[in-house]
Amino acid sequence: MIEIINKEKIVNIESIQSIVKQETTHIILKDKHTQIYENILEYVDLGKESIVTDYTYNGYYINDCRYFGNDFITIEDWFNNHNLQPNIIYEMNDLQWLISNFEWETSFDIALNAIIHLNNIKIESHVIFDFTKECQMSYTSLKQPHQNELDPVTQFYLNKLARLKLRKIPFNVNHTTLPRNARSMDKIMYKSKFKLPSVMYKLMYQYIQQKQMKAINIYEKDKNKIKPYVVFLGFDYGYRGSSKYLYEYFVQNNVHHQVYFVTDDQEGQNFISPSDKATKKLIEEAKVVILESYSPDHIKANGTIIQIWHGTPIKRLFLDSDEPKQNKEIYHYRARKYNKLIKQNYFVTDIEAINTKFQSAFPLHETKIIACGYPRNQFLLENINKTDVINQIEIKLKLDKNKQTILYSPTWRDNHESHYLLDFPDDIAKNYNIIYKYHEEDQNENTNEYIMYNDIETQQLLLVSDIVISDYSSIVFDALTINKQVYLYTPDFDLYTQNRGLYEDVFNTINCNQYHDSKSLFEAINNNKYIETNNKYVNKNNHSFEMIYQLIDDVMNGKR
Repeated sequence: MIEIINKEKIVNIESIQSIVKQETTHIILKDKHTQIYENILEYVDLGKESIVTDYTYNGYYINDCRYFGNDFITIEDWFNNHNLQPNIIYEMNDLQWLISNFEWETSFDIALNAIIHLNNIKIESHVIFDFTKECQMSYTSLKQPHQNELDPVTQFYLNKLARLKLRKIPFNVNHTTLPRNARSMDKIMYKSKFKLPSVMYKLMYQYIQQKQMKAINIYEKDKNKIKPYVVFLGFDYGYRGSSKYLYEYFVQNNVHHQVYFVTDDQEGQNFISPSDKATKKLIEEAKVVILESYSPDHIKANGTIIQIWHGTPIKRLFLDSDEPKQNKEIYHYRARKYNKLIKQNYFVTDIEAINTKFQSAFPLHETKIIACGYPRNQFLLENINKTDVINQIEIKLKLDKNKQTILYSPTWRDNHESHYLLDFPDDIAKNYNIIYKYHEEDQNENTNEYIMYNDIETQQLLLVSDIVISDYSSIVFDALTINKQVYLYTPDFDLYTQNRGLYEDVFNTINCNQYHDSKSLFEAINNNKYIETNNKYVNKNNHSFEMIYQLIDDVMNGKR
């Protein structure tokens, strides 16, 4: 259990013991410049160690740390951030040891000594703190008797910290060593032996911060720019998925509001290309913007943003996922995403049972969640019994109506590992129509003679399929919505779980027909071995068209 304690109440071990509850294992120290996202604490994975977490500054994400995805923090990792804050949840015994063995005045002093002297501080990727002021430290924390025994890299960082705080350096320059992953400013400080005037280092630091702020999507919405129209951005500008079906419903039923769809997939007076010079301004001035994925970096929408997302998650998302590759290699990965996500006003989910996953993965503190279902699934439910619609799709695909149809739709992988694709044996290929639908992020051309129509919408393929084979894709829940047989083929299960991570409780509701090898999978299909599931994450009472349309109409008319 985590307990939040005002820093002013901590004097010694006895003062901690008199405050905390018996079941408390971890403590957050709070002062007047620290706010806690308390609704996120339940998602923090507590162990037996102290924890470094993530944080914002006045509500925005401005960090440049790249240690998320690692298991434990190092001194170099922590100091290599452009801005430092006491972002630690303390294990009870660790905190007692720190306040007993080191002099301190501020919460930053305690955090600094924790980073330097504690072993195995675990890294937790959720955003827990919001600091409203730059950290304060005492000079005492920099120069204590035992600090002379610190290694040369740590001494370098403490000298750097002192200079940035306009203080005298505590350690002999000749005893310091340049860090392995030194930043440009570190190199200047080391080469100059910290002898430049402190104000020059401070100016360099401010320049770095200003440059960073321009790159991480920080902006305030300007309501004066808003004009009365609606813009759909689609799924990464694609005319497909929930955006497509919601747009078509909107156009059929709308008599009041001007609407645009940003895509190259369609032409007409309501469609505009993403590359058109007018597109950016069109989006930024729209009163309502409909997203189905992350907002593009260069767009700063000023209107009401409605996020209809692209599926019930099986794979861990954003703050729930370690994502070591993204955090280490993509410039300002977390900051750019986070600062866009906090601008969303409404977030649509398929069913209320899944809401906690999105609340854990995304910063939805100021966002209203609407669990009304996905438009793409309402399309499925409305058309599953329409034989004329299904016949038209079957004719277009040239399916043999004497055979059942298998839709094979695996998710994408970072490294596009084609060896994880299924190769259907002759007996399956002979007895079934096989459609291969690759993920939009995975342009792998290893189609193995499957019927491949990526120009036909996934929901239409689901309508004509009898069996759906996938792995970790949300298409599974779409298929279950209209009672298709769903098999999971996961030959890389252990590796994928380790690298990307799954929501185990979600995955466990669909894994009753999971196979790690193709032979067992094909035997199950041939023998019609299938276990039915009554899944709590499937919504068959979907009214998303009507509810989202009403939401848009209310916003356009100033009712929300």
